[in-house]
Amino acid sequence: MTATPTSTYNLDNARALHRALRVGGVNFAVYLPDSIFDALEERLERDPDIQTVVCAREDEGLAIAMGAVLGGKVAVALMESSGIGLSGLILARGLIQRTPVLLLAGHDPVLGGQFDYHAATRLVGQAVLDGLHIPYLAIRDAEQIEPVVREALLTIRGQRVPVALFFPRHLARA
Repeated sequence: MTATPTSTYNLDNARALHRALRVGGVNFAVYLPDSIFDALEERLERDPDIQTVVCAREDEGLAIAMGAVLGGKVAVALMESSGIGLSGLILARGLIQRTPVLLLAGHDPVLGGQFDYHAATRLVGQAVLDGLHIPYLAIRDAEQIEPVVREALLTIRGQRVPVALFFPRHLARA
């Protein structure tokens, strides 16, 4: 059997994320290719009901997602959690403009950092969210995926704020 790019990913969890986004009404996705969401990104690219865009920078991706929301879309932005640190200004703008977007951030703010440079992810990503008072939660096990995504989407619609969900490595990998 030839290895495929998604052969090391937990496809059940990618399917659960995709299903939760669809059921929640997401019809726009933007992502910066990363090491956590590859299997989900492939599903989004193939889904004719979710317009999917690839970006070059995390802050650019959030700006694109927020623009889509202003155009009537329900949007999700996917990135590694280190990208949150690059996105403070656009997240602040989203709060001021009351532009709701779901942010799926790969990696956990506490565990699973394989490399020393992942420490910056923990230091900056969570600090930006805390500093801006943006609600966030780390999904800890597969059973939480669908209900937590559903509740996050309810929050962005009801409160009109960005919400971030951290998705750790142990749930993304097989």
